[in-house]
Amino acid sequence: MTIDSDKNNLKATAEKNKGIQTRSSLLAFFYVGVTDNIFSEDIRRVFIINFFGSVGVLFTLPLGILSLYRDDITLGAALLFVAFLYAMNHVYLRYTHNYSISGNFVIYPLYALMIYLIYTGGSNGTGHVWIFCVPAVSLFLHGMKRGLIELGIFTSVLIFVMFFIGSDFAKFGYHDALKSRVLFSFLVVVFLSAIYEYSMSRFNQELKETSTKLKLVAYIDSLTGLLNRRGMLQRLEENADEYFHLLLADVDFFKRVNDEYGHDVGDYALKELADIIQSSLPVDGFASRWGGEEFLIAVGDCDKPEAYSLAERIRTQIEAHRFTYQGNVFHITLSLGIATMNESTSLRGAITIADNCLYSAKHGGRNQTRQN
Repeated sequence: MTIDSDKNNLKATAEKNKGIQTRSSLLAFFYVGVTDNIFSEDIRRVFIINFFGSVGVLFTLPLGILSLYRDDITLGAALLFVAFLYAMNHVYLRYTHNYSISGNFVIYPLYALMIYLIYTGGSNGTGHVWIFCVPAVSLFLHGMKRGLIELGIFTSVLIFVMFFIGSDFAKFGYHDALKSRVLFSFLVVVFLSAIYEYSMSRFNQELKETSTKLKLVAYIDSLTGLLNRRGMLQRLEENADEYFHLLLADVDFFKRVNDEYGHDVGDYALKELADIIQSSLPVDGFASRWGGEEFLIAVGDCDKPEAYSLAERIRTQIEAHRFTYQGNVFHITLSLGIATMNESTSLRGAITIADNCLYSAKHGGRNQTRQN
């Protein structure tokens, strides 16, 4: 029983792995090899354009072969040519990921093919049934403004071809009124597609704005407007190959401010401190509210004496600053610890060193700067 159970488990695992590999292969095909961030707008457009092109090949290739088999050489050649263009478009997209140009290779052959099908009637007069896929593709690829302009031009050409130079629906057994019905039906599809595209574009815009706000909430301290702890760590980790001097500052006896004046005054003081720190930073410096009444400042492109001078400048500015809030006047001092993040000292190591220096400044009398 144990052996049979193990065999079944191995078989199930193998089938699961095969399914995963198949899914990965399909994703790699439609994302033309780029699957690192499938939720980005650029990658999404690459996927959709490649999907449109692949669907186009799946339809035009067999229909083209079938038309040749039925001795409809012109229609077969047109369909096979479009299939070839879409196949080459996949290759182009795979190597360039230029979805803007690639999208043109999808929509403009489609326009031309639809006009040709309307003019000739296609296979047994069924060419007109394919034009209803045009609005959705056009509006997605080129957006509302350009898409509607192109659809207006396409509709004008459609009217000219149907009513003035060709498209004898009667020879295929259709009532002549079918022309107007096809045209009105097409305009309804354009209208509905435009409404859908407009609602989706509004939704996507609101989604982007919400995403931006969420990122701000995730990485920005709402009280001071500085980076929060997460935002600071991300910023430093993104530049881990560079060196920075880290200035870890803590407000001396901040609890007294909250206890004596209230937490509203404490919040005011933290915002004032953040403004002073931010205004004191060099161009390449950035600051964060590290937590509570602690601030972490990072500066590059300077040596240790310059970093120490910056810390002292911030400390003395804050010491001299007159904090005034609703009749309450008070002063605040800072203690700071400095460490350097470089090739020999990691980010975590530098933060630990800065924290130890800050601890030394606190126990050395406060309102001072210490460095390793």
